[in-house]
Amino acid sequence: MSKTGTDIAEELRAECLESTAGQAERRIEHDIRWRAAREIERLRAFGSGWQPIETAPKDAVPVLLFCPGLKGNAARDVVVGVWRFDANRRSFGFWVSDVGALDTGFSETGPWIEYKELHPTAWAPLPAPPAS
Repeated sequence: MSKTGTDIAEELRAECLESTAGQAERRIEHDIRWRAAREIERLRAFGSGWQPIETAPKDAVPVLLFCPGLKGNAARDVVVGVWRFDANRRSFGFWVSDVGALDTGFSETGPWIEYKELHPTAWAPLPAPPAS
């Protein structure tokens, strides 16, 4: 935490969003402050296992999300999700997952959408894929 009590990665993102208001999301992701925040979060996550959801990366990087109380076929309440920011929908962003229909008792691969049941309390980085 910085001297203002805000996480430095969040400060970098807030400054970036403030100075690039109205610009395309793709351009924001190339800003050095946005990239620095992503790297800070990547380094924090390296080998640290499950962490509080407040420390999760918020730059559309897929992570494992622990969502206690999910219905459907979510193995041990864990899904893959990403944080999305859409200034037209919400000012602070929201979690989405590609799990499919959580509340019907099965899951299917689908588009990344927001589920009302998706309330993660912890996150972990995705492991590296196996070597081909």
